Amino acid sequence: MRDLSPFQAGHFDVCVIGAGVYGAACAHSLAAAGLKTAVIDKGDFCSATSANSLKILHGGLRYLQHGNLVRMRETIRARREFMRFAPHLSKALACAIPTFGSGLRSPLAARCATLLNNAIGSDRNLGIAGDLALPPGRTISRESFLQQFPGTTVPGLSGGLVWYDTLAGNTERLVLEYLWAARDLGALPCNYLRAERILTQNGRVEGVLVTDVPSGQPFAINASWVVNAAGPWFDELLEASGIPPVPTRWTKAVNIVVRRELNPDCAVGIESNEEYSDQDAVLKRNKRFYFFVPWRGGTLIGTSYKEWRGSREDLLPTRADTEEIVREVQAIHPSWGLEPKDVSFAHAGLLPMSGIDASGAVQLAKHSLIVDHGKTGGPQGLLSLRSIKYTTAPVEADKVTAIILRDTGRRPARQPAPAQGQGRVPAELAPLLHSRYGSRAPRVAGHLAAADSDTWWLSREPPLLRAELRYFIQEEMALHLTDVLFRRTGLGSLRCPPAGLLTTLAEAMAAELGWDGARQQLEIEQVMRRFAMLPQEN
Repeated sequence: MRDLSPFQAGHFDVCVIGAGVYGAACAHSLAAAGLKTAVIDKGDFCSATSANSLKILHGGLRYLQHGNLVRMRETIRARREFMRFAPHLSKALACAIPTFGSGLRSPLAARCATLLNNAIGSDRNLGIAGDLALPPGRTISRESFLQQFPGTTVPGLSGGLVWYDTLAGNTERLVLEYLWAARDLGALPCNYLRAERILTQNGRVEGVLVTDVPSGQPFAINASWVVNAAGPWFDELLEASGIPPVPTRWTKAVNIVVRRELNPDCAVGIESNEEYSDQDAVLKRNKRFYFFVPWRGGTLIGTSYKEWRGSREDLLPTRADTEEIVREVQAIHPSWGLEPKDVSFAHAGLLPMSGIDASGAVQLAKHSLIVDHGKTGGPQGLLSLRSIKYTTAPVEADKVTAIILRDTGRRPARQPAPAQGQGRVPAELAPLLHSRYGSRAPRVAGHLAAADSDTWWLSREPPLLRAELRYFIQEEMALHLTDVLFRRTGLGSLRCPPAGLLTTLAEAMAAELGWDGARQQLEIEQVMRRFAMLPQEN
Protein backbone atom coordinates (compact mmCIF):
# COMPACT_ATOMS: atom_id res chain seq x y z
CA MET A 1 0.00 0.00 0.00
CA ARG A 2 1.03 3.60 -0.53
CA ASP A 3 2.91 4.70 2.62
CA LEU A 4 4.51 8.14 3.06
CA SER A 5 6.19 7.56 6.40
CA PRO A 6 9.48 6.15 5.00
CA PHE A 7 9.82 9.23 2.79
CA GLN A 8 9.26 11.58 5.71
CA ALA A 9 11.55 9.86 8.21
CA GLY A 10 14.47 8.51 6.19
CA HIS A 11 17.47 9.84 4.32
CA PHE A 12 18.14 8.70 0.78
CA ASP A 13 21.28 8.52 -1.28
CA VAL A 14 19.24 9.52 -4.34
CA CYS A 15 15.74 10.85 -5.01
CA VAL A 16 14.56 10.35 -8.59
CA ILE A 17 11.85 12.78 -9.72
CA GLY A 18 9.67 11.34 -12.47
CA ALA A 19 8.51 7.72 -12.82
CA GLY A 20 8.25 7.33 -16.56
CA VAL A 21 10.48 4.79 -18.25
CA TYR A 22 13.67 6.82 -17.64
CA GLY A 23 12.94 7.47 -13.97
CA ALA A 24 11.96 3.84 -13.41
CA ALA A 25 15.10 2.55 -15.15
CA CYS A 26 17.23 4.97 -13.10
CA ALA A 27 15.62 3.78 -9.86
CA HIS A 28 16.34 0.17 -10.78
CA SER A 29 19.95 0.83 -11.81
CA LEU A 30 20.66 2.91 -8.68
CA ALA A 31 19.07 0.38 -6.32
CA ALA A 32 20.92 -2.49 -8.00
CA ALA A 33 24.17 -0.59 -7.32
CA GLY A 34 23.35 -0.47 -3.62
CA LEU A 35 22.18 3.15 -3.40
CA LYS A 36 19.20 3.90 -1.17
CA THR A 37 16.75 5.34 -3.68
CA ALA A 38 13.37 7.07 -3.68
CA VAL A 39 11.43 7.57 -6.93
CA ILE A 40 8.37 9.82 -7.06
CA ASP A 41 5.91 11.13 -9.63
CA LYS A 42 3.34 13.92 -9.42
CA GLY A 43 0.81 11.71 -11.22
CA ASP A 44 0.53 7.98 -11.64
CA PHE A 45 3.53 5.96 -12.76
CA CYS A 46 4.05 6.10 -16.54
CA SER A 47 1.10 8.42 -17.07
CA ALA A 48 2.68 11.01 -19.39
CA THR A 49 5.06 10.78 -22.37
CA SER A 50 6.19 7.21 -21.65
CA ALA A 51 2.59 6.09 -22.18
CA ASN A 52 2.64 7.57 -25.70
CA SER A 53 4.40 4.94 -27.75
CA LEU A 54 4.16 2.82 -30.88
CA LYS A 55 5.21 -0.09 -28.61
CA ILE A 56 8.35 -0.85 -30.64
CA LEU A 57 11.69 -1.30 -28.87
CA HIS A 58 13.90 -0.59 -31.83
CA GLY A 59 17.51 -1.47 -32.59
CA GLY A 60 18.48 1.74 -34.34
CA LEU A 61 18.34 0.73 -38.01
CA ARG A 62 17.34 4.32 -38.80
CA TYR A 63 20.64 5.57 -37.36
CA LEU A 64 22.51 4.10 -40.32
CA GLN A 65 21.47 7.19 -42.29
CA HIS A 66 23.17 9.32 -39.62
CA GLY A 67 26.33 7.24 -39.67
CA ASN A 68 25.91 7.08 -35.88
CA LEU A 69 27.08 3.59 -34.96
CA VAL A 70 27.58 4.48 -31.29
CA ARG A 71 23.92 5.39 -30.89
CA MET A 72 22.92 2.31 -32.86
CA ARG A 73 24.93 0.04 -30.58
CA GLU A 74 23.36 1.68 -27.52
CA THR A 75 19.84 1.00 -28.78
CA ILE A 76 20.69 -2.63 -29.58
CA ARG A 77 22.05 -3.10 -26.05
CA ALA A 78 19.05 -1.36 -24.48
CA ARG A 79 16.55 -3.41 -26.51
CA ARG A 80 18.33 -6.59 -25.42
CA GLU A 81 18.16 -5.43 -21.77
CA PHE A 82 14.40 -4.92 -22.01
CA MET A 83 13.93 -8.37 -23.53
CA ARG A 84 15.99 -10.04 -20.82
CA PHE A 85 14.29 -8.08 -18.08
CA ALA A 86 10.68 -8.70 -19.08
CA PRO A 87 10.46 -11.53 -21.62
CA HIS A 88 6.75 -11.99 -20.86
CA LEU A 89 6.09 -8.47 -22.24
CA SER A 90 8.30 -8.88 -25.33
CA LYS A 91 7.71 -10.34 -28.77
CA ALA A 92 9.74 -10.39 -31.99
CA LEU A 93 8.13 -8.15 -34.60
CA ALA A 94 8.87 -8.05 -38.31
CA CYS A 95 9.05 -4.50 -39.71
CA ALA A 96 9.09 -3.51 -43.37
CA ILE A 97 9.52 -0.50 -45.61
CA PRO A 98 9.03 -0.46 -49.38
CA THR A 99 11.94 -0.09 -51.80
CA PHE A 100 11.74 1.97 -54.97
CA GLY A 101 13.84 4.05 -57.33
CA SER A 102 17.64 4.06 -57.52
CA GLY A 103 18.62 6.15 -54.49
CA LEU A 104 18.34 5.78 -50.74
CA ARG A 105 15.20 3.63 -51.04
CA SER A 106 16.50 1.37 -53.80
CA PRO A 107 16.88 -2.44 -53.54
CA LEU A 108 20.67 -2.03 -53.59
CA ALA A 109 20.58 0.43 -50.67
CA ALA A 110 18.22 -1.95 -48.82
CA ARG A 111 20.58 -4.89 -49.28
CA CYS A 112 23.50 -2.81 -47.99
CA ALA A 113 21.44 -1.66 -44.98
CA THR A 114 20.45 -5.26 -44.26
CA LEU A 115 24.05 -6.48 -44.30
CA LEU A 116 25.21 -3.63 -42.05
CA ASN A 117 22.31 -4.00 -39.63
CA ASN A 118 22.85 -7.76 -39.31
CA ALA A 119 26.59 -7.27 -38.73
CA ILE A 120 26.33 -4.39 -36.25
CA GLY A 121 23.61 -6.24 -34.35
CA SER A 122 25.25 -9.67 -34.48
CA ASP A 123 24.96 -9.95 -30.68
CA ARG A 124 21.31 -8.84 -30.62
CA ASN A 125 20.15 -12.19 -29.21
CA LEU A 126 22.86 -12.61 -26.55
CA GLY A 127 21.17 -14.12 -23.51
CA ILE A 128 17.72 -14.05 -25.18
CA ALA A 129 15.41 -17.06 -25.05
CA GLY A 130 14.96 -18.84 -28.36
CA ASP A 131 11.33 -17.92 -28.93
CA LEU A 132 12.18 -14.21 -28.54
CA ALA A 133 15.28 -14.27 -30.75
CA LEU A 134 15.27 -11.71 -33.56
CA PRO A 135 15.97 -13.18 -37.01
CA PRO A 136 18.35 -11.40 -39.40
CA GLY A 137 16.89 -8.83 -41.77
CA ARG A 138 16.37 -9.46 -45.45
CA THR A 139 15.03 -7.94 -48.63
CA ILE A 140 11.86 -9.18 -50.32
CA SER A 141 10.41 -8.96 -53.80
CA ARG A 142 7.69 -6.65 -55.02
CA GLU A 143 5.27 -9.58 -55.10
CA SER A 144 6.02 -10.55 -51.50
CA PHE A 145 5.61 -6.98 -50.31
CA LEU A 146 2.23 -6.61 -52.02
CA GLN A 147 1.13 -9.98 -50.66
CA GLN A 148 1.73 -8.73 -47.12
CA PHE A 149 0.46 -5.20 -47.73
CA PRO A 150 -2.02 -5.35 -50.61
CA GLY A 151 -3.07 -2.08 -52.11
CA THR A 152 0.18 -0.25 -51.34
CA THR A 153 0.52 2.52 -53.91
CA VAL A 154 4.20 3.47 -53.80
CA PRO A 155 5.33 4.78 -57.20
CA GLY A 156 7.99 2.52 -58.66
CA LEU A 157 7.61 -0.11 -55.92
CA SER A 158 10.36 -2.72 -56.37
CA GLY A 159 10.21 -4.73 -53.14
CA GLY A 160 10.88 -4.22 -49.47
CA LEU A 161 13.40 -4.22 -46.65
CA VAL A 162 12.43 -6.39 -43.67
CA TRP A 163 14.12 -6.25 -40.26
CA TYR A 164 13.13 -7.34 -36.77
CA ASP A 165 12.58 -5.29 -33.64
CA THR A 166 10.75 -6.06 -30.39
CA LEU A 167 7.08 -5.36 -29.74
CA ALA A 168 6.40 -4.45 -26.11
CA GLY A 169 2.70 -5.19 -25.94
CA ASN A 170 2.23 -3.19 -22.73
CA THR A 171 4.83 -0.44 -22.31
CA GLU A 172 3.15 0.86 -19.16
CA ARG A 173 3.47 -2.49 -17.39
CA LEU A 174 7.09 -2.61 -18.52
CA VAL A 175 7.71 0.61 -16.58
CA LEU A 176 5.92 -0.87 -13.57
CA GLU A 177 8.13 -3.96 -13.78
CA TYR A 178 11.21 -1.75 -13.43
CA LEU A 179 9.68 0.06 -10.47
CA TRP A 180 8.72 -3.12 -8.62
CA ALA A 181 12.11 -4.69 -9.36
CA ALA A 182 13.70 -1.54 -7.91
CA ARG A 183 11.43 -1.86 -4.87
CA ASP A 184 12.52 -5.48 -4.45
CA LEU A 185 16.10 -4.14 -4.29
CA GLY A 186 15.24 -1.63 -1.57
CA ALA A 187 14.04 1.42 -3.54
CA LEU A 188 10.88 3.25 -2.48
CA PRO A 189 8.52 4.27 -5.31
CA CYS A 190 5.51 6.54 -4.74
CA ASN A 191 2.98 8.03 -7.15
CA TYR A 192 0.91 11.21 -6.72
CA LEU A 193 3.77 12.84 -4.84
CA ARG A 194 4.51 16.16 -6.55
CA ALA A 195 7.99 17.71 -6.42
CA GLU A 196 7.61 21.44 -5.73
CA ARG A 197 11.29 22.41 -5.69
CA ILE A 198 14.74 21.00 -5.17
CA LEU A 199 16.20 21.92 -1.77
CA THR A 200 19.80 23.14 -1.60
CA GLN A 201 22.13 24.59 1.00
CA ASN A 202 25.66 25.95 0.58
CA GLY A 203 25.70 24.92 -3.07
CA ARG A 204 24.73 21.32 -2.39
CA VAL A 205 21.49 19.37 -2.85
CA GLU A 206 19.71 18.49 0.40
CA GLY A 207 16.54 16.93 -0.94
CA VAL A 208 13.15 17.75 -2.46
CA LEU A 209 10.14 19.63 -1.13
CA VAL A 210 7.08 17.60 -2.13
CA THR A 211 3.30 17.68 -1.77
CA ASP A 212 1.20 14.57 -1.30
CA VAL A 213 -1.45 15.15 -3.98
CA PRO A 214 -4.35 13.26 -2.31
CA SER A 215 -4.01 15.02 1.04
CA GLY A 216 -2.30 18.28 0.07
CA GLN A 217 0.30 17.65 2.80
CA PRO A 218 3.77 19.14 2.11
CA PHE A 219 6.99 17.68 3.49
CA ALA A 220 10.65 17.29 2.60
CA ILE A 221 12.45 14.20 1.32
CA ASN A 222 16.07 14.27 2.43
CA ALA A 223 18.54 13.08 -0.20
CA SER A 224 22.20 13.59 -1.05
CA TRP A 225 21.53 13.45 -4.80
CA VAL A 226 18.53 14.33 -6.95
CA VAL A 227 17.94 12.98 -10.44
CA ASN A 228 15.51 15.24 -12.29
CA ALA A 229 13.81 12.88 -14.77
CA ALA A 230 10.53 14.79 -14.84
CA GLY A 231 10.10 14.61 -18.62
CA PRO A 232 8.48 17.73 -20.09
CA TRP A 233 8.40 19.28 -16.62
CA PHE A 234 12.14 18.93 -15.93
CA ASP A 235 13.01 22.53 -16.83
CA GLU A 236 9.96 23.95 -14.98
CA LEU A 237 11.17 22.18 -11.84
CA LEU A 238 14.62 23.73 -12.24
CA GLU A 239 13.11 27.19 -12.65
CA ALA A 240 10.88 26.73 -9.57
CA SER A 241 14.02 25.78 -7.62
CA GLY A 242 15.94 28.89 -8.66
CA ILE A 243 18.26 26.85 -10.86
CA PRO A 244 18.90 28.01 -14.45
CA PRO A 245 16.72 25.80 -16.69
CA VAL A 246 17.98 23.93 -19.73
CA PRO A 247 16.29 25.74 -22.66
CA THR A 248 14.13 23.22 -24.50
CA ARG A 249 11.50 23.41 -27.22
CA TRP A 250 8.80 20.75 -27.25
CA THR A 251 6.79 18.98 -29.90
CA LYS A 252 3.44 17.30 -29.39
CA ALA A 253 3.69 13.72 -30.69
CA VAL A 254 0.39 11.94 -31.42
CA ASN A 255 -0.37 8.30 -32.23
CA ILE A 256 -3.77 6.77 -32.93
CA VAL A 257 -5.25 3.30 -32.46
CA VAL A 258 -7.67 1.89 -35.02
CA ARG A 259 -9.85 -1.20 -34.79
CA ARG A 260 -8.57 -2.74 -38.01
CA GLU A 261 -5.41 -4.69 -38.87
CA LEU A 262 -3.30 -3.88 -41.89
CA ASN A 263 -1.14 -6.96 -41.29
CA PRO A 264 -1.33 -8.97 -38.03
CA ASP A 265 2.28 -10.17 -38.22
CA CYS A 266 4.31 -7.25 -39.57
CA ALA A 267 4.65 -3.51 -39.03
CA VAL A 268 5.17 -1.31 -42.06
CA GLY A 269 6.51 2.19 -42.57
CA ILE A 270 5.18 4.21 -45.51
CA GLU A 271 6.33 7.68 -46.47
CA SER A 272 3.73 10.38 -45.93
CA ASN A 273 3.09 13.41 -48.13
CA GLU A 274 4.70 15.65 -45.52
CA GLU A 275 7.95 17.21 -46.70
CA TYR A 276 10.75 16.41 -44.28
CA SER A 277 14.53 16.48 -44.33
CA ASP A 278 16.47 15.21 -41.33
CA GLN A 279 19.13 17.88 -40.92
CA ASP A 280 21.44 15.56 -38.97
CA ALA A 281 21.31 12.72 -41.48
CA VAL A 282 24.26 11.95 -43.74
CA LEU A 283 21.88 10.24 -46.14
CA LYS A 284 18.84 12.46 -46.64
CA ARG A 285 15.26 11.47 -47.26
CA ASN A 286 12.51 13.89 -48.23
CA LYS A 287 9.42 12.51 -46.50
CA ARG A 288 8.42 11.54 -42.97
CA PHE A 289 7.34 7.96 -42.30
CA TYR A 290 4.07 6.85 -40.78
CA PHE A 291 4.30 3.43 -39.12
CA PHE A 292 1.47 0.90 -38.92
CA VAL A 293 2.03 -1.47 -35.97
CA PRO A 294 -0.16 -4.54 -35.31
CA TRP A 295 -1.32 -4.42 -31.71
CA ARG A 296 -3.96 -6.40 -29.81
CA GLY A 297 -6.13 -7.03 -32.85
CA GLY A 298 -5.93 -3.42 -34.05
CA THR A 299 -3.25 -1.13 -35.46
CA LEU A 300 -1.20 1.67 -33.94
CA ILE A 301 -0.45 4.46 -36.41
CA GLY A 302 1.96 7.36 -35.94
CA THR A 303 3.54 9.67 -35.46
CA SER A 304 2.44 13.27 -36.13
CA TYR A 305 4.52 16.15 -34.72
CA LYS A 306 3.59 19.76 -34.03
CA GLU A 307 5.52 22.33 -32.02
CA TRP A 308 3.87 22.79 -28.62
CA ARG A 309 3.78 26.12 -26.81
CA GLY A 310 0.85 25.53 -24.47
CA SER A 311 0.63 24.24 -20.92
CA ARG A 312 2.30 20.93 -20.24
CA GLU A 313 -0.45 20.00 -17.84
CA ASP A 314 -3.29 17.84 -19.02
CA LEU A 315 -1.93 17.35 -22.55
CA LEU A 316 -4.46 15.34 -24.54
CA PRO A 317 -4.88 14.57 -28.24
CA THR A 318 -7.69 16.43 -29.98
CA ARG A 319 -10.13 15.40 -32.65
CA ALA A 320 -8.18 17.58 -35.08
CA ASP A 321 -5.04 15.57 -34.27
CA THR A 322 -6.72 12.24 -35.01
CA GLU A 323 -8.40 13.49 -38.17
CA GLU A 324 -5.08 14.81 -39.50
CA ILE A 325 -3.48 11.36 -39.18
CA VAL A 326 -6.52 9.71 -40.81
CA ARG A 327 -6.21 12.11 -43.76
CA GLU A 328 -2.53 11.24 -44.14
CA VAL A 329 -3.34 7.51 -44.12
CA GLN A 330 -6.11 8.02 -46.67
CA ALA A 331 -3.59 9.77 -48.94
CA ILE A 332 -0.71 7.28 -48.62
CA HIS A 333 -2.79 4.07 -48.45
CA PRO A 334 -6.19 4.86 -50.00
CA SER A 335 -7.10 1.22 -50.67
CA TRP A 336 -7.20 0.50 -46.92
CA GLY A 337 -10.26 2.75 -46.69
CA LEU A 338 -9.54 4.12 -43.22
CA GLU A 339 -12.27 6.41 -41.85
CA PRO A 340 -12.45 8.60 -38.74
CA LYS A 341 -14.98 6.17 -37.24
CA ASP A 342 -12.27 3.48 -37.19
CA VAL A 343 -10.22 5.41 -34.61
CA SER A 344 -10.75 3.89 -31.16
CA PHE A 345 -8.12 5.70 -29.09
CA ALA A 346 -5.29 8.25 -29.35
CA HIS A 347 -2.48 9.34 -27.09
CA ALA A 348 -0.06 12.25 -27.04
CA GLY A 349 3.22 13.16 -25.38
CA LEU A 350 5.80 15.92 -25.46
CA LEU A 351 9.27 15.30 -26.91
CA PRO A 352 12.26 17.66 -27.10
CA MET A 353 12.85 19.17 -30.53
CA SER A 354 15.88 20.88 -32.01
CA GLY A 355 14.02 23.22 -34.36
CA ILE A 356 11.89 23.62 -37.48
CA ASP A 357 13.25 22.96 -40.98
CA ALA A 358 12.70 25.09 -44.07
CA SER A 359 9.51 23.19 -44.94
CA GLY A 360 8.05 23.85 -41.48
CA ALA A 361 8.54 20.27 -40.27
CA VAL A 362 9.65 19.53 -36.72
CA GLN A 363 13.23 18.37 -36.19
CA LEU A 364 13.36 16.05 -33.19
CA ALA A 365 16.25 16.16 -30.74
CA LYS A 366 18.57 13.27 -31.57
CA HIS A 367 20.29 12.61 -28.24
CA SER A 368 19.33 12.29 -24.61
CA LEU A 369 20.98 14.87 -22.37
CA ILE A 370 22.40 14.38 -18.88
CA VAL A 371 23.29 17.67 -17.17
CA ASP A 372 25.52 17.57 -14.10
CA HIS A 373 24.54 20.93 -12.61
CA GLY A 374 27.50 20.92 -10.25
CA LYS A 375 29.73 21.26 -13.29
CA THR A 376 27.70 24.07 -14.88
CA GLY A 377 27.51 26.50 -11.96
CA GLY A 378 24.51 24.89 -10.25
CA PRO A 379 24.24 22.90 -7.03
CA GLN A 380 26.36 19.83 -6.47
CA GLY A 381 24.44 16.58 -6.40
CA LEU A 382 21.86 17.44 -9.06
CA LEU A 383 21.52 15.65 -12.40
CA SER A 384 18.88 16.51 -14.99
CA LEU A 385 17.98 13.91 -17.59
CA ARG A 386 16.24 15.01 -20.79
CA SER A 387 15.14 11.90 -22.60
CA ILE A 388 14.16 11.27 -26.21
CA LYS A 389 13.49 7.57 -26.89
CA TYR A 390 11.74 4.95 -24.76
CA THR A 391 14.16 2.25 -25.93
CA THR A 392 17.37 3.80 -24.62
CA ALA A 393 16.20 4.20 -20.99
CA PRO A 394 18.32 1.35 -19.51
CA VAL A 395 21.51 2.69 -21.13
CA GLU A 396 20.95 6.27 -19.95
CA ALA A 397 20.04 5.00 -16.47
CA ASP A 398 23.37 3.21 -16.18
CA LYS A 399 25.15 6.44 -17.20
CA VAL A 400 23.36 8.31 -14.39
CA THR A 401 24.38 5.65 -11.87
CA ALA A 402 27.99 5.75 -13.08
CA ILE A 403 28.17 9.55 -12.60
CA ILE A 404 26.86 9.33 -9.02
CA LEU A 405 29.16 6.45 -8.09
CA ARG A 406 32.16 8.19 -9.60
CA ASP A 407 31.44 11.46 -7.80
CA THR A 408 30.89 9.80 -4.43
CA GLY A 409 33.81 7.43 -4.81
CA ARG A 410 31.56 4.47 -4.10
CA ARG A 411 31.81 1.13 -5.79
CA PRO A 412 28.62 -0.53 -6.94
CA ALA A 413 27.44 -2.97 -4.30
CA ARG A 414 25.43 -5.08 -6.69
CA GLN A 415 22.37 -6.40 -4.94
CA PRO A 416 21.28 -10.00 -5.52
CA ALA A 417 17.98 -10.32 -7.31
CA PRO A 418 15.39 -11.24 -4.65
CA ALA A 419 13.35 -14.38 -5.02
CA GLN A 420 9.82 -13.75 -6.24
CA GLY A 421 6.84 -14.63 -4.10
CA GLN A 422 6.11 -18.30 -3.90
CA GLY A 423 2.63 -19.63 -4.27
CA ARG A 424 0.34 -21.70 -6.36
CA VAL A 425 -1.09 -20.30 -9.57
CA PRO A 426 -4.21 -22.29 -10.53
CA ALA A 427 -3.55 -24.14 -13.77
CA GLU A 428 -6.53 -22.57 -15.53
CA LEU A 429 -5.22 -19.06 -14.71
CA ALA A 430 -1.52 -19.69 -15.32
CA PRO A 431 -1.38 -18.66 -19.03
CA LEU A 432 -3.22 -15.40 -18.33
CA LEU A 433 -1.27 -14.41 -15.21
CA HIS A 434 2.16 -15.39 -16.49
CA SER A 435 1.63 -13.51 -19.76
CA ARG A 436 0.69 -10.37 -17.82
CA TYR A 437 2.96 -10.53 -14.77
CA GLY A 438 5.75 -12.98 -15.51
CA SER A 439 7.49 -14.09 -12.31
CA ARG A 440 5.08 -11.95 -10.25
CA ALA A 441 2.11 -14.15 -11.19
CA PRO A 442 2.19 -15.96 -7.80
CA ARG A 443 1.91 -12.61 -6.00
CA VAL A 444 -1.24 -11.81 -7.97
CA ALA A 445 -2.66 -15.29 -7.44
CA GLY A 446 -2.11 -14.79 -3.71
CA HIS A 447 -4.99 -12.31 -3.77
CA LEU A 448 -7.49 -14.97 -4.91
CA ALA A 449 -10.01 -14.94 -2.09
CA ALA A 450 -11.94 -18.15 -2.76
CA ALA A 451 -11.41 -21.57 -4.26
CA ASP A 452 -14.66 -21.31 -6.23
CA SER A 453 -13.65 -20.05 -9.67
CA ASP A 454 -17.11 -18.51 -10.18
CA THR A 455 -16.13 -15.75 -7.74
CA TRP A 456 -12.73 -15.06 -9.31
CA TRP A 457 -13.86 -12.89 -12.18
CA LEU A 458 -14.78 -9.23 -12.30
CA SER A 459 -15.06 -9.60 -16.07
CA ARG A 460 -14.67 -12.62 -18.31
CA GLU A 461 -14.55 -10.60 -21.51
CA PRO A 462 -12.21 -8.83 -21.36
CA PRO A 463 -10.71 -11.14 -18.71
CA LEU A 464 -10.01 -9.44 -15.38
CA LEU A 465 -9.77 -11.13 -11.98
CA ARG A 466 -10.86 -9.68 -8.66
CA ALA A 467 -7.41 -10.74 -7.44
CA GLU A 468 -5.78 -8.50 -10.04
CA LEU A 469 -7.72 -5.47 -8.84
CA ARG A 470 -6.79 -6.18 -5.22
CA TYR A 471 -3.16 -6.58 -6.29
CA PHE A 472 -3.22 -3.24 -8.14
CA ILE A 473 -4.57 -1.44 -5.07
CA GLN A 474 -2.66 -3.23 -2.33
CA GLU A 475 0.71 -3.72 -4.04
CA GLU A 476 0.84 -1.33 -7.02
CA MET A 477 -0.62 1.85 -5.45
CA ALA A 478 -3.55 2.23 -7.87
CA LEU A 479 -5.70 5.12 -6.56
CA HIS A 480 -7.94 5.90 -9.53
CA LEU A 481 -9.97 4.07 -12.15
CA THR A 482 -7.69 5.57 -14.82
CA ASP A 483 -4.70 3.97 -13.05
CA VAL A 484 -6.27 0.54 -13.51
CA LEU A 485 -7.60 0.96 -17.04
CA PHE A 486 -4.65 2.74 -18.67
CA ARG A 487 -1.56 1.63 -16.71
CA ARG A 488 -2.21 -1.57 -14.72
CA THR A 489 -4.24 -3.43 -17.35
CA GLY A 490 -4.32 -1.48 -20.60
CA LEU A 491 -8.05 -2.23 -20.89
CA GLY A 492 -8.67 1.40 -21.85
CA SER A 493 -5.75 1.74 -24.26
CA LEU A 494 -7.33 -0.01 -27.24
CA ARG A 495 -10.91 1.27 -27.13
CA CYS A 496 -13.41 2.78 -24.74
CA PRO A 497 -14.43 0.12 -22.19
CA PRO A 498 -18.15 -0.75 -22.13
CA ALA A 499 -20.26 1.19 -19.66
CA GLY A 500 -21.04 -1.99 -17.74
CA LEU A 501 -17.35 -2.74 -17.21
CA LEU A 502 -16.66 0.83 -16.05
CA THR A 503 -19.48 0.56 -13.50
CA THR A 504 -18.32 -2.85 -12.30
CA LEU A 505 -14.74 -1.68 -11.83
CA ALA A 506 -15.77 1.56 -10.13
CA GLU A 507 -17.97 -0.36 -7.67
CA ALA A 508 -15.19 -2.88 -6.97
CA MET A 509 -12.65 -0.10 -6.35
CA ALA A 510 -15.20 1.71 -4.16
CA ALA A 511 -15.42 -1.38 -1.97
CA GLU A 512 -11.64 -1.39 -1.54
CA LEU A 513 -11.08 2.37 -1.23
CA GLY A 514 -14.29 3.61 0.41
CA TRP A 515 -15.63 5.70 -2.48
CA ASP A 516 -19.19 7.00 -2.39
CA GLY A 517 -21.49 7.15 -5.41
CA ALA A 518 -20.40 10.67 -6.41
CA ARG A 519 -16.74 9.63 -6.37
CA GLN A 520 -17.50 6.58 -8.53
CA GLN A 521 -19.21 8.79 -11.11
CA LEU A 522 -16.29 11.24 -11.09
CA GLU A 523 -13.83 8.40 -11.68
CA ILE A 524 -15.87 7.18 -14.67
CA GLU A 525 -16.01 10.73 -16.08
CA GLN A 526 -12.21 10.98 -15.86
CA VAL A 527 -11.95 7.83 -17.97
CA MET A 528 -14.44 9.08 -20.56
CA ARG A 529 -12.54 12.34 -20.91
CA ARG A 530 -9.71 10.37 -22.51
CA PHE A 531 -12.02 9.46 -25.40
CA ALA A 532 -13.25 12.99 -26.18
CA MET A 533 -11.06 13.07 -29.30
CA LEU A 534 -13.13 10.38 -31.01
CA PRO A 535 -15.75 11.18 -33.65
CA GLN A 536 -19.25 11.40 -32.20
CA GLU A 537 -20.32 8.11 -33.80
CA ASN A 538 -17.64 6.32 -31.74
